This record gives sequence, structure tokens and C-alpha cells, in this order.
Amino acid sequence: MNRSTITRYLTRTFLVRVLSVLIALSALLQLLDLLDAASTVLERGLGGGGLVYYTIIRLPMVVERVVPLAVLIGSLSTLWTFASTNEIVAMRSVGMTPYQIMGALLPAALVVAVGHFLLSDQVAPRAERAFVTWWAATDNVADDPDDATPDKPVWFRLGDDVVRIASISDDGRKITGLEMISRDEAGKATAMMSAARGEHGPGGWQLYDVNRTRIGEPIRTTHEDSTLWSVELSPNNMVDLRKPMENISFHRLLRIVRGTWAGGGSPAFYATRLHSTYAAPLASLVMLLLAAPVAHGMRRRGGAMGSLALGTVIGLVFLLSSGILGSMGQAGALPPIVAVWSPLIFFAAIGGAIMVYVEG
Repeated sequence: MNRSTITRYLTRTFLVRVLSVLIALSALLQLLDLLDAASTVLERGLGGGGLVYYTIIRLPMVVERVVPLAVLIGSLSTLWTFASTNEIVAMRSVGMTPYQIMGALLPAALVVAVGHFLLSDQVAPRAERAFVTWWAATDNVADDPDDATPDKPVWFRLGDDVVRIASISDDGRKITGLEMISRDEAGKATAMMSAARGEHGPGGWQLYDVNRTRIGEPIRTTHEDSTLWSVELSPNNMVDLRKPMENISFHRLLRIVRGTWAGGGSPAFYATRLHSTYAAPLASLVMLLLAAPVAHGMRRRGGAMGSLALGTVIGLVFLLSSGILGSMGQAGALPPIVAVWSPLIFFAAIGGAIMVYVEG
């Protein structure tokens, strides 16, 4: 048996195991989500077709969240099977070192990582936007204004300025209750503008019943019946502000960080999410590394079940610490680069150290 045959066998087995676990976990989470939302879907008169559409449109968001865990379980299952059936011994008998065995699995893990990136960056944001639009369009509350919940004011940053809008239309082309506070580089308020309403047309945003106040000595207030609001705020941007998405594409995050797209969160929040876009797919590689000791050495130090338990615990702690530190980064308690990359590097080092130890 040559090494290319072994590599194909390893790759095929690894991908089949990961895909099987991914399907099982996604189906379980989707079932729990559907059980929780089924009554609401049926109350809206959507019937069985609505349940099917709900399941399909929510699926990318569910799958995107369980990919790292699926890679961990799939890697542990694959390597433990190889070790328990002595296939690892057969591979080593043809001259393959443990590091070469893991290297043979690396391309498959990279394929999973690339697929995870495309899913989280392109598919999940579009699916979430389609779901939110469909969910709002089928809301029966819209037919009974007495039961409708009033829109909450939208707050966001526009460069150094802080903006509050009382309500935004569904298409993002009409706003009411605009208030904007202009600030200098030191964060001190220098002026305030308010407008009763605004509309987006071919020439941009036209505001009506506008009051401008210059903060200083003395305070001066002027009134205009209408004025052009020269800002880079498209109707699509307004829709995102009105109903912010949890899944944000890399391109959109980059525009928010650069200030060419308005976001309702803090700069630390979007900077952390941007780093996570790069780091999240690499979690699959870390999971593979954490599972590596199962294939060699660990069975001599406590049994196969003990090595499986150890790999599972370390992998879950990695996911937990990544989530906690990521939340701290989004809240501004940690620098984004530290919050996102430190658990990835730390647990990769742990996996590498264990692998070297058991082989040494």
C-alpha cells in the first residue's frame, strides 16, 4: 500500500465522519428550534409549507455554528477507529510517522475550513436577511395596529457623530425623529441637529423641519424647512440598522470598521467580529490538532476512552474560552486581537505539546 492510497483513505474517512456528525448535530439543533417555533409558524397561517421553508432558511445559520464541534467529534472518531483497529500501526509500518499521518489529514481539514468560511461569510448572512424579511412579512400583528409593538429608536455612529432615529420604514427610504450630535476629535459635542422626518431620493437624503444648534458661547439655534443631509447612508444601510443581523459578511464588517457603512455597535464590537472572520475557520485545524494524540501514544496512558474524553474536554474548553474572550472583546474589555487570537494560539500550542510529549 503506497502513501497516496493511504492519504486518500484518510481523507475520505475523515470527511465522511465530519459530514455525518455535522448532519446529526444540525438536525438535532434544527429540530429543537423547529419545535420551539412551530406553533408561531402555524398561528401565522403558513401551514406545512411554512414549516418546511422555516427549516430550510434557518439551516445555514445552524450549520455554521456547529462546524468546529463536528470537526472535533469527527476527528476523534476517525483517529480512535484507526488506533483501535491497528490501522495506525499498519500506516507506521510503511514508514509514515505520526506527523505525516496528521499532515495527510491537513488538506481535508483545510477544505472544511474554507467551506466554513464561505458558509459564514456568504451563505449565512443572506439566509438570515431572507429569514428576517420573510418573518416580518408574515407577521399578522401588522394587520392589527393596536397590537403592534412600537419601533425602538435606532442609535448608531456616523464617523465621530452620534445619531438617533426614532423610526425607519421597512424599505429604509423614510425616517422620522432624527437627532444627530456632532463631536470633535476629543469627543466633545460641538453641534446638534434634529429633523422631524427625512426621505431618500435621487439626490440623497432630504430632511424636513430641521433645527440646528451650535454648542458654544453663546448657543445659537437656526431653523430650516428642508435641507440636504450629506451622508453616505443608503436605504440598505438603514434597513440593516433597523433590523441588525447577527451574521455579518467580511466585506460589510470591513466597511463598518473603515467608516463607509454605519453600524449600531461599538468599534470594538465590529473589530472583534472582523478578527473572528479570519480566526473562526482555523478552529477546524485546532480541533484536528487536539484530536491527534488519540491516534498514537495516548492509548498507552489510560485507555482509548480516556484519550477520547481528554480530547473532547480540551476541545469544549477551547470553544468555551473562545466564546467568553470574544464577548469580552466585543464589549471592549480586551483588545480584539487578544480576544480572538489568544485562545486559538494557546490551544494550538497545547495540542502540539501533547502530541510531541506522547511521541517523545
